[in-house]
Amino acid sequence: MANLAQIDRIISEVHELEEHDKIIFFRRMGEMFSDFDARENEDITIESAFGLWEGRSVAKDALRKKAWKQA
Repeated sequence: MANLAQIDRIISEVHELEEHDKIIFFRRMGEMFSDFDARENEDITIESAFGLWEGRSVAKDALRKKAWKQA
């Protein structure tokens, strides 16, 4: 929650900047994200996002049966 307060403070300060200074700010933010090491995220597989489904039947037919039973 403290981070959210810091973000709100930064945003309010950015609103007070002159247009040229805002451009500089956003360019530096862009540089910060372009330097982000994407290789750290290469180890995260799409399958890991669906870990809750592990060991379950997610076949189309099984999902349809379940949907019709609940309807």
